Amino acid sequence: MTQAPKSKIEIAGKSLKRFSAGAVVGLLISASQWGGYTYFFGEPIPLIRGIAFCLALSFVCGLLTLRWGYETIEKLLQLLG
Repeated sequence: MTQAPKSKIEIAGKSLKRFSAGAVVGLLISASQWGGYTYFFGEPIPLIRGIAFCLALSFVCGLLTLRWGYETIEKLLQLLG
């Protein structure tokens, strides 16, 4: 039995799901760190800088997950614990 080759749409869909999962985890991590910084140091990070940091970390986590798979999400979440 041979499997039918996957179409480019299926491959792109899987890649998009993997990137999105990593990006969401990155966003949660960065948002919690932003809130933690404000709580511990008593001085909030400026809004524009905080949003830029959250988006950048979200993008990086999405790329890491896209490249190395869902195990990366598990490792990132273990860093929080």
